[in-house]
Amino acid sequence: MQIAWIICFMAAAQAADYTGPLRPQVHFSPPVNFMNDPNGLFYDDRSGTYHMYYQYNPSEPVAGNQHWGHATSPDLYHWTNQPIAISPSESDQYIFSGSAVVDADNTSGFFPDQEDGVVAIYTVDSPDKETQHIAYSRDGGYTFTKYAENPVIDSTSKDFRDPQVTWHQGTQRWVMAIAYAADRVIGFYISSNLKEWEHASNFTQAGLPGVEFECPNLVEFPVDPVLAHEGRKHVLFISVNPGAPLGGSGTFYVVGDFNGTHFESETPDATLYDFARDNYAAQWFSGIPAGQPPVSIGWASNWDYTEEVPTGETEGWRSAATLPRTHTLGQVDGSWVVTHSPADALAPVKGAQLGSWDLQPGKNGMTVDFSHVSSKAVYLAVEIRGINSLSPAGEVAFKISSSTSGESLDGGLRLEENRFWISRAGTHLFTSQDNGNFTSEFRAEVSAEKSSFSFSAVVDRSVFEVFLADGSRSGTMSFFPTSPLDILDVSAGGLEAGSRVSVDVWGLRGVWE
Repeated sequence: MQIAWIICFMAAAQAADYTGPLRPQVHFSPPVNFMNDPNGLFYDDRSGTYHMYYQYNPSEPVAGNQHWGHATSPDLYHWTNQPIAISPSESDQYIFSGSAVVDADNTSGFFPDQEDGVVAIYTVDSPDKETQHIAYSRDGGYTFTKYAENPVIDSTSKDFRDPQVTWHQGTQRWVMAIAYAADRVIGFYISSNLKEWEHASNFTQAGLPGVEFECPNLVEFPVDPVLAHEGRKHVLFISVNPGAPLGGSGTFYVVGDFNGTHFESETPDATLYDFARDNYAAQWFSGIPAGQPPVSIGWASNWDYTEEVPTGETEGWRSAATLPRTHTLGQVDGSWVVTHSPADALAPVKGAQLGSWDLQPGKNGMTVDFSHVSSKAVYLAVEIRGINSLSPAGEVAFKISSSTSGESLDGGLRLEENRFWISRAGTHLFTSQDNGNFTSEFRAEVSAEKSSFSFSAVVDRSVFEVFLADGSRSGTMSFFPTSPLDILDVSAGGLEAGSRVSVDVWGLRGVWE
């Protein structure tokens, strides 16, 4: 069975067509059919390879028949599709989300003669319950052997899933964060060997959003020692579906401290991870070297409409991942904020600069035609200087449109309203009329009470991501035009005398060419 799936998948991967007009060129998407949550993300520092596994249906462009798809990359952008990593053992089972770690000290006993053994920890969904299993890889994460004594955590529940495992240095033990989905509780388990797990504690908090909790990630961040004891804090990311604050699926986080067994939140309210609707179930890489910022990848879709978007019928695939992102944790106006930045500042895919403009009174707009950029993917960076912080006024807006159909997505900053918006209402292949949950516009409250404000964005055929105010907010939005977008306009109006708006635009190199 496993061999048959591998042969089938390899043939499909070789035949994958990444040239379709909606197929992202710098965001990862599956070779064919359907993907959703990333899982098992880890970095192998011996080979310099990033491994991404993901929820994958290799047979249809809709959810179901869940396997762990697999791709590898040297730089988080250029991915090589690999054979399926983990498949169900029974026809009525699904391989749900989980995580993967390098067991360098052979705590598991699976790797007596190596330091690069990989252990995957994942949920097996069966008709009557969800249980936690492990599998081990002696070839660096390419093929796995299932542990003979699975499950390592049994249950009687259909709502017990998505284990994320990390190493806790202080207690010298493995820690698992896992969702009791319907109870809206995150459980913590501890283990010395990845095989035998002991329940340590549960966490929830009044007022947290969502109907069901999924895909928890406990991440340790370095912070300014002035802000936290020992200069470190823990952030607990929780994805919810349904019932996210913006509808359907979404992610929030709380900040606090983890002592090896218990998480204590110090934030009374959850913080929304993304101000638009298409960033779900972000997972964080294990194995990132000390001193480097945490790295994540999310799923750039929403369960409210992911099985209906048109790429399934027109191009034979559905869903993409977000850009790989690096993160910091700091405080803005006294509140903890996780920042977002494209990994390595997009260097592996950044192409030629298409132009640089300085907009000022009397010169309040610019246009760049990027139809010659074969990827149809561009990076935009905007900085507004000279804002009157006492009474900010004016607007800086952008529009990315199709020279063929006139369709567009747009957005911008309204200074007097302290509001940033993005909208996909101008793209017409899939709209709110096709699915009432496909919201057209998203807004973020921002502070224009400083003398400058910046934002940057990536548009990539059918995925748009924007980063505001040094990455303190991010918005992720899928969109589906009938013709490729290839014209960018940026305009500024109503700004105070003396204000300046700088605009820089780069083409992005497609990673599948």
